[in-house]
Order: sequence, then structure tokens, then C-alpha cells
Amino acid sequence: MAKEAIKVQVGETINYEATATIANGDVIPFAANRIGVARDDAITGEIIAVALTGVWTIAATTADAVAVGDVLYFDATAREVTTTAASNMVAGMAITAKAGATAGAVDVLIG
Repeated sequence: MAKEAIKVQVGETINYEATATIANGDVIPFAANRIGVARDDAITGEIIAVALTGVWTIAATTADAVAVGDVLYFDATAREVTTTAASNMVAGMAITAKAGATAGAVDVLIG
């Protein structure tokens, strides 16, 4: 009987072909349900490693109050995480808090 699945990678990072110029640390949105973080710089067409797991410090929407455990979403236009789900993709879970009406960043568990 043939295997239905064959392990290719551990999955903590994947190979990704850059569709634009990317800097190490850039958030890479995948469809509407996942983000990754670039581990290298790249220009269009280059293959780089993108992390799909881990805790990352990501800029957060100034207006949002964030509590530890909140589900956060990535706003690809503003390039920051938010507590607003509408038209944004799931980024992960907040590991640190941030007061509302305060500029800053939060640690986000992605994956």
C-alpha cells in the first residue's frame, strides 16, 4: 500500500519564493489564515526561509488594547497586528499586553 503522506520538512520554517522585495523580519501573509516571518532578505524570485512558528514582536494598532491570550489578526495594509478580525488574517495569540491608545508592539505566538 502506498503512503498517503510523506514528511518533507519539520514545518517550523518553509522555503518561500519571494513575490516582491523582502527584508529579514518582514511578516509574510499566507492567504487569509496564517502568517510567517521572513528569516532572510530577498528580491523577487529568490527562495528564502520563512518561519511559521515561534514568538515574534510585531507592531500593534495604536487604538487597540491587547490582553495576554487575545487572538490577533494581521492587517496587511497597515503592516501591524490588531484585535479586529474583519478583512484581516489570523496572526496568532498575544503573549504580552498593550494598553489601548498607546503606540507599541506585542509579542505574538504564530503558528
